[in-house]
Amino acid sequence: MAATTGRPMARATLTAALALGLAACRTDQPTKAAQGDGGAAASRTAQDKHGTVSEQRTRRAGVGHPGTIDKVALSPDGKAAITRDGVGGTRVWPRLDGSVEPVPLPVRGPPAFSIARAAKGWVAFCVDPSGGAKAFAVDDGGGVEKLGEFAPFRPLSEGHVLPGGKHILALYRDHTIRLLTTAGEELAVLEERKFRPVELRISADGKRGVALLESRDGGGTKIELQPLVISTEGKPAIARGGPPKLVTVATDPSPLTANMSPDGKQFAAVDKWTGSTWEVVLVDLRGDAPESRFAVQTQAHTTPGVGFSSPTTMMASANDGGVAWLIDSESKAQRARNAPPQDFSQQIRVQAVAGDTHIASYGSWLYVADATRRRHRFLGYRTLQAMSVAISPDGKRVATVYPQGPVLVEELGSGDGERFRLPNDPSVGVFKVRFADDDHVITVDGMGGVQLIEWRTGDVIAETGVSGGVRSVQVDTKRHLLLIDRNSTVNDSRVFEFDPKTGFSSVYIVPDASYRAGLLRKGPEKHASAVLWTLDGSNKLRYYTLDELRSDLSADEIRAKGTDLKPGQVAPLAIDRNGRSYGVRWNGTKMELFVDLGAHIRSKPIPDGSISELVPAEDGSAVLAVHNRTGGMAITLYDAEELNERWSFATGTFHSDLVWSPDGRYVGIAAQTGVSVRDARSGEAVHQRCGLDFEAVGTPPNTAFSTVNQRTMCEP
Repeated sequence: MAATTGRPMARATLTAALALGLAACRTDQPTKAAQGDGGAAASRTAQDKHGTVSEQRTRRAGVGHPGTIDKVALSPDGKAAITRDGVGGTRVWPRLDGSVEPVPLPVRGPPAFSIARAAKGWVAFCVDPSGGAKAFAVDDGGGVEKLGEFAPFRPLSEGHVLPGGKHILALYRDHTIRLLTTAGEELAVLEERKFRPVELRISADGKRGVALLESRDGGGTKIELQPLVISTEGKPAIARGGPPKLVTVATDPSPLTANMSPDGKQFAAVDKWTGSTWEVVLVDLRGDAPESRFAVQTQAHTTPGVGFSSPTTMMASANDGGVAWLIDSESKAQRARNAPPQDFSQQIRVQAVAGDTHIASYGSWLYVADATRRRHRFLGYRTLQAMSVAISPDGKRVATVYPQGPVLVEELGSGDGERFRLPNDPSVGVFKVRFADDDHVITVDGMGGVQLIEWRTGDVIAETGVSGGVRSVQVDTKRHLLLIDRNSTVNDSRVFEFDPKTGFSSVYIVPDASYRAGLLRKGPEKHASAVLWTLDGSNKLRYYTLDELRSDLSADEIRAKGTDLKPGQVAPLAIDRNGRSYGVRWNGTKMELFVDLGAHIRSKPIPDGSISELVPAEDGSAVLAVHNRTGGMAITLYDAEELNERWSFATGTFHSDLVWSPDGRYVGIAAQTGVSVRDARSGEAVHQRCGLDFEAVGTPPNTAFSTVNQRTMCEP
């Protein structure tokens, strides 16, 4: 039975037209910095007549937020940010113009953090839930280095990086304020009886601060504001900077609703709803001027946040879908500014204001506005979810597929260098991608359509297909065989012969009701010439040679080929390309993993019976075991000869694709939280992408709140 071969001109023309149309869509465009924001170009792009987009990557691949952003902080100059999501992931945004992607920090769920400019790049300080903390250096390109770690034996509440990145002003849970180096050396301490601050605010130059002391009564929250003077030169010191100021507000103070001006002279806090507006109170910290009050026009049910964009301008913004207000404390004038749309998820949007920059959370995206130029942008990723991954035979390229997005072919490594985007029909979407050889890929879409594509040019060499229900796809890059295992009422498979340069020559139907099937390089001892194995529901194994497939076997001949497993023999979960069987069995006392080496069977006890899938390497050197546990998904690699565990990797989620490179050097994992390619010997990541199409756009996509709420595979 012959498949469609050659270069189908009609389909190629249609594909080119579709590709050009898709290239005009925002979801299929190369990443760009926001226009007019002065960001460095993310990539150099070129598009050929087929719609294939070639990009020269000039920046580090980042990691998106898998959950809604629920905490943010800005550097004092407003040029960098640090964020946390509802899953605990922490990201640093070294630039807010869209030219550098966010990078993850190796800390989970920090209750407090800060970031400030250093001599080179940035320093971030994160308090962990136990009260310990870590300091990190982050360069402008996104590289991360740990500077110091603080043990939780003396727990912290918060810590602020001072400009310059060498010092931390920390508030401890015992209410002491300490000046530290990023390595943890204590330089000065402020500790007095009955002085029990609960929060700190720091000026933009790091030389002044204010400690908040709170008490409650029926009339609201009374805040004592104690100005501080901070010295890091000569003999470091922390001292009171004048008499305390008192203010009473109806809204509990927080980093959202109570902040100090960048020069340390004023303090603003949201007070109460007056019946028509929200009232913001402004306190003079260094003089005797009476407090001022400002009415802010927002909805009654949305408490605004307030911060300073300059020493004399405040910004108030609420989650009501309206505008933000820029308030001049001297002239009392209020001017409207952009604000993100209402998200209906929380009453107070998490936000921060510094250095003319206003940032706020919007689902997994970050809203960034310039209060002076009245411009804004949303930064984020279209999707984190990956459908399929494949590694080229020479181990130099990786191909990935994202839902309704392009097939992405890029260099295996850091994500830098040239990459190619092959458009596809978003109404169908690619289900699996595999390399036919180093220069060609085979794609299988959700409807069963199959294309052989030269990925550098986007030329469709040939196409064929099956009638849907695709369960798995395997390719033998040496024999040039393609197996498409179908999940239908009869569980039949298709085996295609192909030439990467000319197309598909033949297709063979294997209607043996098998629910497992795989390609072979050589079969077991009695079936050395076999190229295919299958296992049906009655535990009958079958082996097929290429000549048998070509001979158009009858139904009776196929039934006759079935061989029953030996009495007591457990059906294999997988058979590798050399014909060795792998499975899991109960030995009477415990579960064990086994491999049938032909002359003997090797087995190894395993902790539990959670293994749901085994994926052998194509060269037969190792096998991957997928553990489906209550605490989450994990993958363990065992060598095939001794079944010794090499490494284990907790993915935390079900994978959509799990593959080996043809030479057995790499393992590729695709899941709803991204793609990770790992070294088969060490388990170390050699390529990761958790987020496709990082963009700076004027309006967020409808996927901004479509979060997976699971830790990504790219986080340390």
